[in-house]
Parts: sequence; structure tokens; C-alpha cells
Amino acid sequence: MNPFIVADAESCIGCRSCEVACVVAHHEGKFPDKPEYFTPRLKVFKGRQGFNDPHGANGTLSATAVFCHHCEDAPCASTCPNGAIVEMNNSIQVIQEKCIGCKTCMIACPFGMMTVVTETVQPASHRLADAYQRTEAQKCDLCIDQLDGPACIKTCPTQALTLVDQHYLLNQQRLKRQRTALNEHNGRLFSSATSAGVTHSFSPLSKNIRDAAPVNLLQRPRTPRREPKKIPLAERKSSFAEIYLPFTDGQINEQAERCLNCGDKTICQWSCPLHNAIPKWIALAHQGRIHEAAELSHQTSSLPEICGRVCPQDRLCEQACTLNDHDGAVTIGQIERHITETALATGWRPDMSQVKPTGKRVAIIGAGPAGLGCADILVRNGITPVVFDRYPEIGGLLTFGIPAFKLEKGVMSRRREIFSEMGVEFCLNTEIGRDITMESLLSDYDALFLGVGTYRSMRSGLENEDASGVYDALPFLIGNTQHLMGYTASSAHPYVSMENQRVVVLGGGDTAMDCVRTSLRHGAANVICAYRRDEKNMPGSKREVKNAREEGAEFMFNLQPQRIEVDEQGQVTGIKMVRTEMGQADAKGRRQAQPIAGSEHIIPADAVIMAFGFSPHRMSWLAEHNVVLDKQGRVVAPTISGYPYQTSNPKIFAGGDIVRGADLIVTAIAEGRKAAESIAYYLHVL
Repeated sequence: MNPFIVADAESCIGCRSCEVACVVAHHEGKFPDKPEYFTPRLKVFKGRQGFNDPHGANGTLSATAVFCHHCEDAPCASTCPNGAIVEMNNSIQVIQEKCIGCKTCMIACPFGMMTVVTETVQPASHRLADAYQRTEAQKCDLCIDQLDGPACIKTCPTQALTLVDQHYLLNQQRLKRQRTALNEHNGRLFSSATSAGVTHSFSPLSKNIRDAAPVNLLQRPRTPRREPKKIPLAERKSSFAEIYLPFTDGQINEQAERCLNCGDKTICQWSCPLHNAIPKWIALAHQGRIHEAAELSHQTSSLPEICGRVCPQDRLCEQACTLNDHDGAVTIGQIERHITETALATGWRPDMSQVKPTGKRVAIIGAGPAGLGCADILVRNGITPVVFDRYPEIGGLLTFGIPAFKLEKGVMSRRREIFSEMGVEFCLNTEIGRDITMESLLSDYDALFLGVGTYRSMRSGLENEDASGVYDALPFLIGNTQHLMGYTASSAHPYVSMENQRVVVLGGGDTAMDCVRTSLRHGAANVICAYRRDEKNMPGSKREVKNAREEGAEFMFNLQPQRIEVDEQGQVTGIKMVRTEMGQADAKGRRQAQPIAGSEHIIPADAVIMAFGFSPHRMSWLAEHNVVLDKQGRVVAPTISGYPYQTSNPKIFAGGDIVRGADLIVTAIAEGRKAAESIAYYLHVL
């Protein structure tokens, strides 16, 4: 018989480390470049037993993994019209050169474990013409090319996976007969436990696979998730101080001890756009090796103490955490913040001792997360980055868009000092096209990176949206931050106080929450957040919604704005709304809001803040240098090309929001770092 892998459902904890190991093993030991390329050749299923509602809070959580069974008379092989699936080395294998992507095998497989995927292959030559698309059938191949056997079995933290062959089945059969004769408990057919007095005899393919008793990590003494403490509510409502207090050493150790360390590469690591080595630096922090943890953290992240504060962990790493389905996820964000804060306070700085200057210089336009991520990687490779920004401090929207109650502004000032010590040069209060020309940058530097972000507020076309008392979210937030930092207000970003005002914020994202909570701190009479879908479909962080509620915000869901009401002087008096109901889901899976006829009504308001998102602002100097933009005004910089993130002008690279549209801070950092690596190859430094 052909060997195949089975999972012991009683030992499986649903950590998905087997999926991650499978993907990494088939991507040359690395995470794939794009989320859509995360296509494991097995599937982990989770559910709750004992209750009808599979999503209920009660019941017993169970998990298991399903694999290809490498059938003796495999239907996938017998139905393949081109002979691309064959029996080879006691297993069923796909000959990729013969696969035509017809999907016949997907239909034939009785276990649903055949997939057909299309990937764009990055050329090793760095020539765009050498990039190509590859469509291929994928299934478990038992890691036949790996000397030490299937990667999923090696990585499973509970040893729930077993490579089953004929010898193993015969042993199990004999044991069951013996137990039946002795009136003993039969046990499970597929168990990776070694029975007393019995040695498993595996085929040569599996001889290097470990064979030990499974360990149920979830049955050890468990401590629940602890949220960080907040400053008193009364103080929060009138102060722009950071609301979350840092964890103590004791809290860090308590939460770090909870980490299951699910594998060498874990699902929390994959779910982070930076692919931070989360379990590893958590373990180092727990051991008190803070400087080592900080060094490891900085190998993948340029701003860990900032990501620890403002990243939506509840949608990324903490959502993926295995314990999230049990006692709550490990508080990864707080540990990440603690590591860097503690290390910096005790004298740690990034180790630059091995960096050799190359004499190369790269201009970076934009000191936001993408620009800083790019500068970090460049300077570590001996390339001098010179960062230009129109604002007086680095950070971009990190500094001027995110309110201080989420990110204290001194954190960015300290980070500027660290980058400067590393060799990054900053030219602040400098606007391209006004203070310096693109021509001079292109002539004076070896390459240029665009990381300018998206600053133009999106409008919905409401009647009277230009009336007095209507504000765009970003200018409102920037004006407030500049006021708090003592900078002079500008016409583009005036300071607007919402004291004693009836405020309505339109939108449901994190920017809307920032506007709501800022208005509350101004002393607004009341603040309403109106969103056209239901709460379940809000794009913003649940954590931010909870904080806004605690601080006094009122939420109104399933309301769509129709018109802004004004008085004879053109001043806002309210906003006309229509109630909605949830319709069909769109391509992204979000249900669309459908207006309900006859449900129109007016919400009184003195001020309306529109938080509908952002798009790229106009940069005329790009077109003059042959930089192609798409229909949305975003810079075209393909991630799969001769040099990823290179624009139509070979000397100019771009990444972050200006390329992908408004997105997460952590995503912008990741793209800046990847673009820097591409620039280093372009300059023949790597």
C-alpha cells in the first residue's frame, strides 16, 4: 500500500503549524510573497462538538487535519487527460511539466484534497521578461524531495500526525485484536502514541519521523488572557495621553508563558505582514533575554514598539493565535511593545557593527512607515538613505494622523534619533517640487523610493458636503495633532475644536474611531458614529470600537447618509439618513447595505466629519518623470517583476499606500523593507 498521513483529532489543537510548514517547504523555506500563494496541501478543520451552533461559545472545540490518501487506484491519476498524475516511489505524485490546469483531478478526488493554483514566478535573473505564470495541480507529495520526511509531521507541536504504512496498520490491527481478547479499551485506530511493548515499523520513507507520545498542550494549567490596564476613564475623556499602561515584568512573564510555541514557523507569524518571529521573541522575553529579543524583533520589523501599540492585532496575529479559540490569544502586541521599550531603556541599540559602507545613496520621499521601513533595510546594507518629508517630524500619519491617545508623539521622536544614529539622514520641512526638484534627486542619488502615502480624503458626493461645519477626517486629525504639538495651524490643516458641538462621524474604520474619540476629548456635547452596515461588517478594530463606547460615543448602524442639511447661512444643522438592511455579499465577502424605502430621517448635528477613506493626492512631478499611475492615481510598481516595486522609471521604486491604496501601517512597513531589498539588488549591493 501507499503510505499516507493521518491526524489524531484528540491530539490536534488546530494550530495550523502543519499548514504553514507545508507552504514553507514548497516555497524554498520561505513564506510566499502574496497571501493568495498560501496554499497548503492539507487542510485543518475546526469545530465545536456538543452544540448545534458551530460558532457558539460553548461546546468542546475540536480540530483535525485532512490529507491526500495516496489511493492505490487513485481517481485523480486515472482521470488526468495528460498523464500528469502518476504513482511514483510508493506515492501519488504530480508531474508539473505535464499539468495543463484542467481541474479534472479536483473533481475526481474523493477527499477534496486536490487544488489547482496559478502563481507568477519571480525570475532569478531580475529581468522582467523572464517572469512567468505557472498553473499547476497541488496535493500532498509527502515532501518526497525532503531528506527528513514530511515537514508537517516534523513541525506538529503535539505530534498529532502519523505517517501510516502497511506495517503500521498491521501493528494496529494486531493490537486491537489483543485488546479485544483481553477485554481492554480498544483505543484509537490512528494514534501516534507508542503502545507499551510495541515498536512501530515504518517504511523507509518515514524512518526519520519522530515517534513519541502525543502531547496535549491545551491540557496543561492555563492562565487566561489579560488585557493591559487603562488610565482612569474620567482622565481618558479629557486627555490625549496614551490610554494603555505598559505591562509589568510579571504580566509579561504570565502572558509569555501561555505561548504554545506551535512550531518553527507559525500561523501567527504568517498572519503578520512582517512575518515577525513571534514565538521566538516571546520565549526570549520570558527568559529575560530582552536585548536578544529586541535584536530578533528588529530583524523583521523597523518599528516594533509602534506596531505593538497601533497594529490591529485582533485582526492579524492575535486572531490567528491558537489560544484565541480557548482562553483568548496571547497578548502579542503588548509583549512586542515591552521588548523594545525595555531594551531601549536599558541601553540597547540596533547592532550596526558589521555594516560596510558602499558609497551608494538613495533618496526616500516620505518619512512614513513605508519610507522608514525602506531606510532601515538600506542603511543596514551600507546604503545611505536620505529621507525627505514635508512635515517637521518623521512618521507621516503615524505622527500627525494617529491621535496621541493611541501613540504618544515622543515615541516617534526617539525613533528618529535611533535612525539617525544608524546613519539615516533626514531632510524635514522639505516638499518635493517646492523646496527641491525631482530632477536634482534623480541626478544626485543612485535610486529613489516613493513612500508618500495617501492623503486625499474620499468623498461620497453628498449634497452640501462643502458646507460650513463639514470636515474631512484627515485634515481634522492632523490639525488637532499639530495643535497639541505646538505647531502653527495651516489653512490645509486648521485646528477645529468640537467643544459643545453635536458631532456626527460618518464611517466605520479606525480613522472614524480616531475622529470620534478626538471629538469626545474636545468636550463635544455628544458624538454619534453612523455606519451604513451592521456592526459585524465594520472594518475598524473591535478594540477601538470598544474604547470609543467606553468614552461615551453613540453608535448608529445601518444608516446611510443622503444629504447634509444646512440653514440659511449655509451652516450644518443635521444630516438626512435612510435606514438600510444587509443584502448580498460582495466579492470581498462583505454584505452590501440596501436602503429601506420610507425610512428617511434627520439626525441633528453642528458638525459632520467624513471618514470614508483616502486616495493618492496629486503629484504632478511624477508624470514628468515617466512614472505610470493607475486609474485610482496609485503608482504602478509590480511586486512580481525584474526588480519588485520598481516603477516604469527604472531608477524610481515605490511601496506602501501610494502603490496598494490606504492600508495598514504594518503592511506599509513590510513593503518599504521589500522595496529596499529590491533597490539593493538593483544597485548590485546584494
